[in-house]
Amino acid sequence: MKGNEPTTSEITENDEGFRVFRPKKSDRNDYLLSLVIFTLMGIGFTYSMWLVAHPAQKINAVIAFTLLCSIMPGMMLWGTLICQFSSTTIQNETVLVKGVFSQKEINLSNVIQARWRLTSHGALTLKTLIETGTINLMYLEKEERLWLIQYFQSHLPESVQQNWDLFCLRIAIPLRDPKPKAIRDPGPSEILLTRRRWDWLCLPFIFLFTIGGIIAAWIFLSPRHLLIPIPTIIIWLLMRYSTDKKGEPTQRISADKEFVKLWKFITWWSCICLIIFIILELLNPPGLFGEFPGFIVMALWTPVIYWRLYRSYRIDHLKDLEKAKQAVQQWETGPESVQNIET
Repeated sequence: MKGNEPTTSEITENDEGFRVFRPKKSDRNDYLLSLVIFTLMGIGFTYSMWLVAHPAQKINAVIAFTLLCSIMPGMMLWGTLICQFSSTTIQNETVLVKGVFSQKEINLSNVIQARWRLTSHGALTLKTLIETGTINLMYLEKEERLWLIQYFQSHLPESVQQNWDLFCLRIAIPLRDPKPKAIRDPGPSEILLTRRRWDWLCLPFIFLFTIGGIIAAWIFLSPRHLLIPIPTIIIWLLMRYSTDKKGEPTQRISADKEFVKLWKFITWWSCICLIIFIILELLNPPGLFGEFPGFIVMALWTPVIYWRLYRSYRIDHLKDLEKAKQAVQQWETGPESVQNIET
């Protein structure tokens, strides 16, 4: 463990003998901009539902869409507050964790549990007999995240550290020993995933959903059906622009048996829910089932999908536990000896 301990010059970088980590102002500004954009979008969608909803259901429609459209602005507001007020200060093995509404001071010698968390860019929860504080690495620079990981992993006893193996596999090793950015040739069970491939995969579905929405809006005399392709468009844009311009090798779907089983389940369950939606539209029953069939179907579809995703996650988790043992060995040997851990 001591082989990964940060150097003395890094720890005593400040004259006062402490080091402060806080999110960048640019991240705060990005969250503020997103807050404004999502708020305006939410107002627009809510106003649209007010226009198309049945007069007797206008209030219910506004309340439902206000709650739905407030999710993203709420997340952006919370991100803004975190970037503005949160920080982590380390001095003489004492950690001061400032959050939006709280401030915790923790001495590392008093820590009885240190849990490495796999959320986003990673996090560490330190627990003493009287205090619990969480250090979120998401809003920090790469070098700062790596410094903190090395510092706590080397200064805390192994006996109090929990989930380090998986954290090492998923967060620490990719951060310290990143894969080369050069595009390599795909292996036998891989393909080169490009933005054009996402276009070929998603645009036909967007076209079909658009035609279906137009037909449904014409048959049922309801403009809200024109919104049907929007979720697919959002997914397409997210996947397309999260893919490197030059492409990246990725495992073929057919090579991952568990993934194939998962998508077969999602497909047939989605078809069943689509049939239920069509039946509700045709029968137009009274009450919420007739006014908001889409919400009813989503309320039915979502928990089943989450249950199946959880099952798939548990299977992958067992595989990761085996890979994590090799990751810990790689971490302890240092960056000079980089081993190949298949992901």
